[in-house]
Amino acid sequence: MTLFSLNFLIFVLSVVVLYYLLPKKTQQPVLLAASYIFYCWGTGWKGVGFIIFTTISAFFLAIRIERILDEYKRTAEGVKKKTLNIDKKDLERIKNENLKKRRKYLSVGLVANFGILAVMKYCSFLILDIDAFLTGLGLGGHLGSESIVLPLGISFYTFMTMGYLLDVHRDKCRAERNFLHFAVYTAYFPHIIQGPISRYKDVSESLGSVHYWSDENFRNGLLRVLWGYVKKIIIAERAGILVNEVFNNYSAAGYKGFVIFIAGLLYGFQIYADFSGGMDIILGISEILGIKLTENFRQPYYAKSVTEFWQRWHITLGAWMKNYIFYPMCLSQTAGRLQKKLKKKFGNYYGRVLIPSFASLISFIIVGIWHGADLKYVFYGFYMAVFVSTNTLLEQFYSNLRKRFKINPETKLFGAFQIVRTTVIIIIGRFFSRGNSSLDAVRMIRNMFSSFNIKIFSDGTLFNMGLDGKDWTVLIIAIALMLYVDYINEKGIRIREKISGLCLPLRWAVYYSAILAILIIGIYGIGYDASTFIYQNF
Repeated sequence: MTLFSLNFLIFVLSVVVLYYLLPKKTQQPVLLAASYIFYCWGTGWKGVGFIIFTTISAFFLAIRIERILDEYKRTAEGVKKKTLNIDKKDLERIKNENLKKRRKYLSVGLVANFGILAVMKYCSFLILDIDAFLTGLGLGGHLGSESIVLPLGISFYTFMTMGYLLDVHRDKCRAERNFLHFAVYTAYFPHIIQGPISRYKDVSESLGSVHYWSDENFRNGLLRVLWGYVKKIIIAERAGILVNEVFNNYSAAGYKGFVIFIAGLLYGFQIYADFSGGMDIILGISEILGIKLTENFRQPYYAKSVTEFWQRWHITLGAWMKNYIFYPMCLSQTAGRLQKKLKKKFGNYYGRVLIPSFASLISFIIVGIWHGADLKYVFYGFYMAVFVSTNTLLEQFYSNLRKRFKINPETKLFGAFQIVRTTVIIIIGRFFSRGNSSLDAVRMIRNMFSSFNIKIFSDGTLFNMGLDGKDWTVLIIAIALMLYVDYINEKGIRIREKISGLCLPLRWAVYYSAILAILIIGIYGIGYDASTFIYQNF
């Protein structure tokens, strides 16, 4: 079932009607049934077993972990109230034993579920490599990975449920006793496609509450859905024509200089329009249902550093890495002991920032690996990690440099320079995630700086790569509109709220204009599939 097909629109409409017309106690069963129907439609019945296993294992392991934790809490409370005669040494021993028991069950859940994710996502890649190696020895050609089908959204629901399991283990939230409620959280059909990776404690109340029809929610949600389709169909699909041409044929066609730079720039806008557009559709549908999910974007192309960019881009993935990878590395006892030694050797400042810098490096390499089973994603993660980790490491140096050259970091001109600089760094990094291989990415970056062919803007070259003059006009205006909307949102003005507050004729004029724009100037053609959002494959 494609996100832009008539089937999907009818499906969503049917869910909304049943959700609000049936008795309120059936809202969660309706959502769960709809989610599994959607999941089966996208993955097939065979794939359902994986999400059911994850749901059941996380649900019961969390309850078991919480019960063990509660045993220690009761003991500690008894000691505090002096109803139990246990000295501090014995209490510490009981605490450590309790921790070991919880870690045992936690490890079972993490290993089993991340193990499934690793096998399903990376096994095909490994099999192909082994087969290629054996072929070189004259023994290959016998291994096949065709039977391994990646279940829809496995990365997203695995990260969500394992984050929940870790939160229960750390006593950050209580284990859910309502299996239906937890199953809806895991399989909720809008976010199963490409996130957001919401924490259970942030969305459980919204998912579990009874919701009543709201005209305001409908208006705001519908407008967000339409805006998501505008970004996907008008911007992402149109930009993808040139991006695919250049990235797939850069060597054969001899593309260099500004041609490659424009392809990289357009890919940055393509993936943003694609990913944030899909997120708008997901959040818009949820808003119509009265469900509030975690926001996943916050005007990333107005970031003034790579670190800030990743605080604005795929926010929930960054939050997951920060909560479950970065902080545990920085706050561990081993890190504390090592930091003391580093302070003695390198001084207080560098001794303090070396551990966080290293943790950032590891986190972003994991982010790269999360994006796909290919070495190019490792390079992508490492590239981003270098800028994020060195930003912390060299913060004092940059500050001293600005003082030396008397640069006021608060001026608008310097802020604009920071935004442009950050965007260029991000564009270069995108070559690793979009290139056909890490070697191709390096070659394209090299070719980008090998020629100053500014004539392409006047000799018609840009009109010979799949986009004609009308396409360029539509694309430039649409990208400018997208950036302008982000600029308005950056200023704290919520355009959707302004539009939904208009009188009925003007409001529906906006709706019809968006629908007509999608239908008339959206990109459709042979092989076109509007549902193929880039991030749903992750």
